[in-house]
Amino acid sequence: MIVFVSGAVRSGKSEAAEACARCLAHGGRLHYLATARAADAEMAARIRRHQERRTASGTHWTVWEAPARLGRLARSLHPSDVALIDCLTVWLANELFSGDSWRTEETSFAIARRLLDDVRRLADACRAVVIVSNELFSGGVPADPGTFHYMKTLGWLHQQLVAEAAAAAVVECGLVRVRKGRWPQ
Repeated sequence: MIVFVSGAVRSGKSEAAEACARCLAHGGRLHYLATARAADAEMAARIRRHQERRTASGTHWTVWEAPARLGRLARSLHPSDVALIDCLTVWLANELFSGDSWRTEETSFAIARRLLDDVRRLADACRAVVIVSNELFSGGVPADPGTFHYMKTLGWLHQQLVAEAAAAAVVECGLVRVRKGRWPQ
């Protein structure tokens, strides 16, 4: 099963996704697939806040620092486990901008298809995969080609994942707005 959670920066989507994953776990193990790298002080602080929140919840998470190639983690999952990917936007950026892949639509979408296959592999290996992603599309078309390819690729990937998801929600101001299926509670 795939559950897709999106929203703006600081909308509360990670907290909503973590609560969703805990509901789906039913005694299975929880895996946190963290895609961000602490490249600067601001990102290090965000990562630390996420870690502190997970610790404060009293829930045990197996954390995988996985900026790329998440599909390889499928062999570490069991059928009763739940995996949370936080977040798709960073994962795609890590994969897309690791070289010159973003320069053509063909290579950008080949990477997106590989990410989609990785999500499917993870979902086949466990009870559920909860995916967190950012909504980046309300500001118009960006001028620089790298950002433009990234946004087109992310938009396509969002559509594919939501089509396959059992549930999809947008988080706004900490409120979960279900757009597809039933939200696990």
